[in-house]
Amino acid sequence: MWTTILDIGTLSTMCIGLGLSLLTILHFHDATQLKEWYFVPVIIFLPLLYSLLSVSKLVFGYVCLYFLLAILVYHYMNRKFGRLYFLLSVGVIIGYLSIVERQISMSLVLLICVNGILVYLATMAVDHFNISKLLKTALSAIVMLGLERLSGYFVPRHTPFTFKATMISAIALLIVLAVIHYFYVYLTKRQAMIDELTHKANVDELTELYNLYHLHQDFSLEQINKTMLFIAVLDLDHFKQVNDTYGHTMGNKVLKVFAEQIHQYFIRELGKNNFTLYRYGGEEFVVAIKQLKGTPIRELFAQLQVEINQINIDDLVEQLSFSAGVACLKAYHHDPLKAFEAADRLLYAAKKAGRHQTIVEQIC
Repeated sequence: MWTTILDIGTLSTMCIGLGLSLLTILHFHDATQLKEWYFVPVIIFLPLLYSLLSVSKLVFGYVCLYFLLAILVYHYMNRKFGRLYFLLSVGVIIGYLSIVERQISMSLVLLICVNGILVYLATMAVDHFNISKLLKTALSAIVMLGLERLSGYFVPRHTPFTFKATMISAIALLIVLAVIHYFYVYLTKRQAMIDELTHKANVDELTELYNLYHLHQDFSLEQINKTMLFIAVLDLDHFKQVNDTYGHTMGNKVLKVFAEQIHQYFIRELGKNNFTLYRYGGEEFVVAIKQLKGTPIRELFAQLQVEINQINIDDLVEQLSFSAGVACLKAYHHDPLKAFEAADRLLYAAKKAGRHQTIVEQIC
């Protein structure tokens, strides 16, 4: 009795530890780094699977639950990695058995390959069901366990088919799935909290545009800097006067409408992927332009000025306008901070010259 409990505890604890480790690492794996896209997941998977095979060999005298990690990853994390892990599992199992048993028969190799294919097909089919991840994983695991038991009929020395072994495997599997699912729910909630905090840290609450913190983050990324053509700094004219005359509520409303109009204008004229808009200060905005669509930069801002002039806000008598400075990245060897400083100087030159205008750097 105690031996059975110990076997269940040993097998389930090992599977839980390996599953949690694998899911955690993959959850935070940076898929944008192409050089590490497959390298890291493969490197971490191989020793984890080897550990699972070793423990099951220790408990039963043969390997079992060997596709469990692939099933967990397929349903809970990433289908691409799940498919890769099914393929790797077959190779690792064959290699492991070749080491511990010195040599293995072709019938056993064929059996492992067939098992891998059938479990993968079952996992892929179950994934289309409109049920929870826990039930999908459980159904896939049941198929895996059933095929492992059937293997005992074909290669008895590899998988002795006993009721005790089946019971230990099934109970351990239930414990593992319950813990993994609970951990996944916890991980999802924590990630949602992190995403919310990240959003608040990077996005201006009033305008829903990227803020100064996000601007400095973007400007530090070399791959982004090389794609930018222009940096412009815009300032809403006489905003302090609006605040003093109408109050902060109206001031916030004017800022929000101004930001929305700018954003919609650049989406229409440039496309949403060809620019990034930031709120820099109280009434200042920064736009990083990646590509123009035929319209010269001066004409682009001149037309924006016309549209801003036409904004009508209830109870606001003054006509809205802006001042802006535009600098070219190529003039500063694609250094966004230097280009930003130049655009900021041009902005103040535009304000000093009477506002309601855009000064574009001559080299542009």
